[in-house]
Amino acid sequence: MTVELWSLLGVTAILWLAIFTQQIALDKAVGAKYALSNRLEGANFKGATPLHGRLTRTVRNHVEGLALFTPLVLMASATGVSNVWTQGAAIAFAFARLLHFFFYAAGITPFRSFAWAISFFLAIGSFVFGLVTG
Repeated sequence: MTVELWSLLGVTAILWLAIFTQQIALDKAVGAKYALSNRLEGANFKGATPLHGRLTRTVRNHVEGLALFTPLVLMASATGVSNVWTQGAAIAFAFARLLHFFFYAAGITPFRSFAWAISFFLAIGSFVFGLVTG
């Protein structure tokens, strides 16, 4: 497997961790009964904590990041492009997404925004550059 595909696997594992952590925070805040229900109260139910809200936004943000990163990795894999740009960008993206998850969950600003910017602008931009020039 290429560095890019390993990075995609790592970023997917981070998403799993974020979803798992979000569910644990929800269960802790409102109890397992809500988790096992039809959730008819919707997204604005009473009892959710600020931590659960941050984790929910982290999951949504991470899915959006994966929506940009995954096609690039698949294009690189399908075309056989793997170079210093795509590899470095893939590692930077995975590391920045991991930092973003921890900073966002902990409510640490502005570092979560810096981690997001690194993953969004620097890593995605570098990956596209490597893909196009590769």
